[in-house]
Amino acid sequence: MKHKILLFSYIIFSSVCLISQAQNRILPKRYYGKVVSHGKGIPNVPVTDGIQIVLTDTQGKYSILSTTVSEYIYITIPKGFDIPMKDNRPAFYKKVSGNFTKKERIDFELVHSTHSDKRHIMIVWADPQVYFDEEMPLVREAAIDVKQLIKSNYSDVPAYGIVCGDIIGNIQKKPSYFPAMIDTIAKTEIPFFYVIGNHDMNMDVRSNERARTTYKFYFGPTYYSFNRGDIHYIVLDDIFAIAKSYLYVGYLSEQQLQWLEQDLKQVQRGTTVVVATHIPTYSREARHKEWSEESTMKVLNNRAALYELLKPYNAHIFSGHEHYNENYILSDSLYEHVHAPLSTLFWQAPWACDGTPGGYGVYEFDGSTVRWYYKCIGKDKSYQFELYPIGKNPGKENAIVANVWNYDDTWSVKWFENGVDRGEMIRYTGYDPNIYNYCTENKSKFKHKYLGAGQTEHLFYAIPLIDGSHIKVCVTDHFGNTYTKELKQTKQ
Repeated sequence: MKHKILLFSYIIFSSVCLISQAQNRILPKRYYGKVVSHGKGIPNVPVTDGIQIVLTDTQGKYSILSTTVSEYIYITIPKGFDIPMKDNRPAFYKKVSGNFTKKERIDFELVHSTHSDKRHIMIVWADPQVYFDEEMPLVREAAIDVKQLIKSNYSDVPAYGIVCGDIIGNIQKKPSYFPAMIDTIAKTEIPFFYVIGNHDMNMDVRSNERARTTYKFYFGPTYYSFNRGDIHYIVLDDIFAIAKSYLYVGYLSEQQLQWLEQDLKQVQRGTTVVVATHIPTYSREARHKEWSEESTMKVLNNRAALYELLKPYNAHIFSGHEHYNENYILSDSLYEHVHAPLSTLFWQAPWACDGTPGGYGVYEFDGSTVRWYYKCIGKDKSYQFELYPIGKNPGKENAIVANVWNYDDTWSVKWFENGVDRGEMIRYTGYDPNIYNYCTENKSKFKHKYLGAGQTEHLFYAIPLIDGSHIKVCVTDHFGNTYTKELKQTKQ
C-alpha cells in the first residue's frame, strides 16, 4: 500500500511538473520555416529566437529547437533586400503563437532591392520623449526636415533611420503616444528602427523581465540586427530595471551578450559595425578618469564586455539618454556618438541643456567608410557651431565663445582678428549662453520644474587683443570640412 501511495504521489508530482512546464514552454519546441524572395529560398540568413542563431540552408530553410520561453522568431535582414514594413514598423520578426505544440512553422518573405544599398544614409534621432499633445507638431516638423534633407541631398541613395530610445516621455499616460509617434516618424518616408529607452519601459512591475511588455507590443524584440550594404547594424537593450520606483542601471544581460557573440560570428573581421543603444557606454567622467563619479544610470556598467566583442571590427556606437551631444574616440576602431535629444530641453526650449539646437545625426555610408554631421532642424546642414560676442558668456565675459556641438579631438577651432591668425581657441567647460539665459528667463514657465542648463565640454574661447576688432572663427571638422562665422566687436 505504501508503495502504491508513493507511486501515485510520483505520478501526480510528475503531471504537475509537466503542466507547469507546458504553461511556461520549458519543454523543447521546434520552430521551422523558410526565408524566401518571390518563392525562392534565401540562403545564409540568420534566424533567431533571441537565444540561439541558425542560418538558412541553400533552399532558405531553417529549424530551431527552442527550450526557452520564446516570444519571437526573427531574422537579420540581409543586404540587397528591402526592409519589410508593416504598420510603419520594420517587420523582421513574428510573434510565436503561444500554443503548446511540438512544432510551429514561421516563414519570412523578403523583396530584392531595386537599388544598391552599398551607399546609404542613416538618420539618428535620440530622445524624442513626447509628454504632451502640443509637442507632436514639433516631432512632425522634425520628420518633415528629414524628408526635405533626403530629397535635397540624398535622393539617389537609400535612407533609413534609428530612434535611440525614449520614444515617449510617460509610458503610463493613456492613450499611449507610441502609435502617434510611429505614424509621425513615418512622415519621413524612410524605414525607422527603434531602440528601447528607460522611458519606454513599464517601471511599475516586479522585475526587469516584465518591464518591456508595452514596448514589445508595439516594436517586438528589444535586441536584433540587420545589414545595409557593407554595414552590420546591431540594436541592443542596455537598460536593467531594478523594480524600485523608476530606477534602472545601464547593463547588458548575459543572454544578450551570448546572442551578440553568435551574431558577430556571422560578420567578417574588419567589417564596419554599428551598435545602437539608449544609455551611452562611456561618459565625460570616464574621459577624465573620474571613475567613481560615473552614475550607474548614465553609463553601460559592463561596457568592457561589449568593447571586447567589438575589437575585431571597425565599430561605431550610437546612443542618447544624456540629453547632450558628445563624442568619444575610444580607440582607433571604436567611436561613440552620444546624440543630443530631438526634444531639446524636453520641448521647453530651442536648445538642449548643452546649447545644441534641436536636431539629429546624419551618417553617410559608402562601402565600409562613414562620414557624419549634426543636422539642426530648420537650418542648413552647414550650421555646425554658434559664435558669441564679448559680454554674452557666463564666466567668460571678456571673451568670444564658440559652441561646437559635434566636436571631437580631431577638429580644429581657429580664430582670426582683423585678418591675423591668432591660432586655436581654448577649450573649456562651461554653460552655453543661449540655453543658460533662456533658462534664467523662462524657468518659471517650464512644465518640468527641475530643468535647467548643463555644463558642456565643447565650448571654446578667445580674448580679443584689439578693441572693436573684426573676428572670424574657422571650425574644421573630422573630415576636413571648414565652417566659418564672423562678427564685428563693438568698441568698449
